[in-house]
Amino acid sequence: MKNKRILFASCVALAASCNSLPLLAQSQQTPAAVAPEQTKTSTESEVVTLESMEVTGSYLPSAADAIATPVIGVSSAAIEQSATRSNILDTLKKSVPQFSGNGNLGTNNANIGGGSTNGGSAIALRNASTLVLINGRRMAVSPVSASGGGNFVDVNLIPFAAIDRIEILPDGASAIYGTDAVSGVVNVLLRDKYDGFEVGGRYGFTDNPGRATESSGYVIGGITRDATSIAIAAEYARQDPLFNYQRPYSAETFGTGSFPGSVSIGPDFYLLNPAINAPTVVGAGQPAGTLVGLGDYSGPNSFGTQSQNFNLSRFVTQSIENERSSFVASGEHKINDRLTFFADTLLTKTATYSQINGQPIVLDALAGSINNPFDEDVTVRNRFLDHPRAYAVDTDAILLTGGFKGRLSENWTWEAAFTHSVNQQDYANPGVVDGAKLDAAVASGLINLFAHDQAPGAIAASGAIGTASSSYKSTLTGGDFRTVGHLADLAAGSLDLALGGEYREESLSGNADPLSIPDAFGEIGWTGGSSLSPFSARRNISAGFAEIRVPLLKDKSFAHYLEVSGAVRHERYSDTEDPTVPKITFRYLPFDDQFALRGTYSQSFSAPTLFDLFGPSGVGYTDDIILDPIGPGVADPDAPTQTNRMDVGNPNLAPSDSDSYTFGFVFSPKAIRGLSFSADYFRIKQNGLVSRIEDTVVLQSVEDLGAASPYADRVSLGGFGSAGTPITAPGEISGNAGDDIYLTTPLVNLASTEIEGIDVQTKYDFDVDSVGNFSVSNVMGIYLKYETVRAPGEKAQDDAGRSSILNGTLPRWQSFTTLDYTRGPIGGYLAYRYIPSLKHNDGGARLGRFYTLDAAVSYTLKGKWFAANEAKFTLGIENITNQFGPDDPTSFGDSNVDTGTYGAMGRFYYADVKFKF
Repeated sequence: MKNKRILFASCVALAASCNSLPLLAQSQQTPAAVAPEQTKTSTESEVVTLESMEVTGSYLPSAADAIATPVIGVSSAAIEQSATRSNILDTLKKSVPQFSGNGNLGTNNANIGGGSTNGGSAIALRNASTLVLINGRRMAVSPVSASGGGNFVDVNLIPFAAIDRIEILPDGASAIYGTDAVSGVVNVLLRDKYDGFEVGGRYGFTDNPGRATESSGYVIGGITRDATSIAIAAEYARQDPLFNYQRPYSAETFGTGSFPGSVSIGPDFYLLNPAINAPTVVGAGQPAGTLVGLGDYSGPNSFGTQSQNFNLSRFVTQSIENERSSFVASGEHKINDRLTFFADTLLTKTATYSQINGQPIVLDALAGSINNPFDEDVTVRNRFLDHPRAYAVDTDAILLTGGFKGRLSENWTWEAAFTHSVNQQDYANPGVVDGAKLDAAVASGLINLFAHDQAPGAIAASGAIGTASSSYKSTLTGGDFRTVGHLADLAAGSLDLALGGEYREESLSGNADPLSIPDAFGEIGWTGGSSLSPFSARRNISAGFAEIRVPLLKDKSFAHYLEVSGAVRHERYSDTEDPTVPKITFRYLPFDDQFALRGTYSQSFSAPTLFDLFGPSGVGYTDDIILDPIGPGVADPDAPTQTNRMDVGNPNLAPSDSDSYTFGFVFSPKAIRGLSFSADYFRIKQNGLVSRIEDTVVLQSVEDLGAASPYADRVSLGGFGSAGTPITAPGEISGNAGDDIYLTTPLVNLASTEIEGIDVQTKYDFDVDSVGNFSVSNVMGIYLKYETVRAPGEKAQDDAGRSSILNGTLPRWQSFTTLDYTRGPIGGYLAYRYIPSLKHNDGGARLGRFYTLDAAVSYTLKGKWFAANEAKFTLGIENITNQFGPDDPTSFGDSNVDTGTYGAMGRFYYADVKFKF
């Protein structure tokens, strides 16, 4: 409460000071970004002054063509042209090449790793930390973060129908917006004004196996009167799931020896005759050779041979089932000439579903035990195919914003707002196995793990298959205040200033059913379930910022115009370090309005998540590790070992920091009206990313140095930490069994990345007499470097132009080109997406190039059409040639192709209709 009082007092003082500033400048002109940008109409006689507006990346209003930082805009018309209306991420990944890499995770996250998003959609510009805003303000992160999943704003919660435009700032902006704005900002701007009523819908389907469909419907309405405007939108959207077996690149997936009818004895596997449901048990059992001779089993087989008898793809989703219902309302009321009230609301409910195969069951069956047909101890393997492990997630989100804005004087404005955001998530995981009940059912003979199929009703009667459940909640509540105005008139233009402050509280919590909560040894009651210890944490953040724009030169022989801007932001966290970050930008027009140079330098930061700071520990095992032993008497020094491992958070984590540079130009030649071209170089260097030191590094150091190792306090014998015995001498790791070694792995600020590239945008609008109006655009993203260092001293891994497990698919370059055509009521659209071939980072195998071609036609009827004033009909095909991505099973073993980058739907037909009243 003390922080709140301090912030409130600061805002009052700031408002009071700003009221005095305009007294010194009552006679000054209304601020502008530069000397007002002017363009001539086709008659060459009328001069038009472009309206100043606030654009993402600055609180200082600018003319639309006078922006010092690069901004990629996606209009509502461009969004409407996308074939999919079910998920914003899918639209952006296709149309904006800068969204590349495995940090962009959404509908394709439908396999075993689905718990990192729980059906949500995470955006990562250039595969790095990206801030997502709704109408310029924050929203609570996805509650899946409370389970150790990703920390992201779920853009799947945002309905298409409510979007006015999306502004993408591919530039570090923490000085303006705070944490996470490292690679850039995605600002989703919702409709705030609408006069009339509109209803529409879309239906689409693929002609590939499964015949998956997408459907959506919406209504938009609003009124705009002298002092009041209200706009509302409601939307329903649904997307069918896709399964691995429905696509040629993933139709056959092998790699398990655990399925009905599979038995192993040591390294040898035996397969039950498919014509026999369950083997006959004779006496105390028969030798394996006898059972093979009788035809009950075949074998012995190697693991590789055995695994070819079970296709994993049949029951595994490749993209999630996604259903969303949303309501959005925005409005404002002008109380008087100096004061306006505004508010907006977003209510969304999503339901997502994905699944994988039934839980593999592996149990030791002693000789003579019930249902064991062998005369020796065996390992019986099975899974209940009719009970896949499913992941059903219901998410309810609410975002409320309300505030006031107004004028302090002719040259000064202010705005203050309150935001409250809550995301609640309920997670159900049917298909997990209750280990205790399964053991009892096997011992009683109710469940026969040697059988292909269980007796009718046996599984239900055993209670062995159950549903794990958990719930998560994420909240954000805060307020912000800013004032923007004109300080003075300089020779080159207006000196403008923005000042502001913000306070917010964030909370994150999660809980689970009793069988999902680990005991003191890290064990849970569900086999195949995820462990979750109850978790609750909160933090508060206060911030202050300032931004200034200084015009330096105007109408000089060497400088048609030159301005510089600076910003600084300081944030105070209740649980970590308090960063201060600057930003500097410049805009230089050396000759005239046709050519502009621009550049930025900024420092940014990304605060550690609440879960990383305070999350509960997770207990498991390391991967197989081969150490170089120094201890005597090691029987097999090349044998891999596994040790106990406990992952813990770290309340001492610091924010990661970054330096970001951009430099580029914009060219709009008057000789070619309607043409604009821009190219911007960027470089981002991020340090102190949160990671864990590799297990092999820690264990080898302790093996070599004993108590002198810098990691000695992380390894103990017989128990974790103080519950175990400390390592005292070199060689003790190799001198003990792996299951007696206990490794604690805290999170640390460790990794770093360096990203370089060029963004290119081209747009050309022109008309041809008696033919129609044309608009051609191209957006290209180029990587020059994408280096990751996972720990100090390690060699950097450059993934630019490569596919890797670490960063996913990062093409050296990719582009998206569109052609729009209109003539009266007729419209046409073509889109071409191209991704060149690239290499795999493991061995350098080359992956083929990829392209898609889309087309759509539309017709608009104006005038009375039934009750509507206007009706528009659209037919389209996405991916006309039915292209799929190149095989890449090394990096993407779930489906053998990076469906997040290349898509999984294939050719897709759609029809769209809308009516305006």
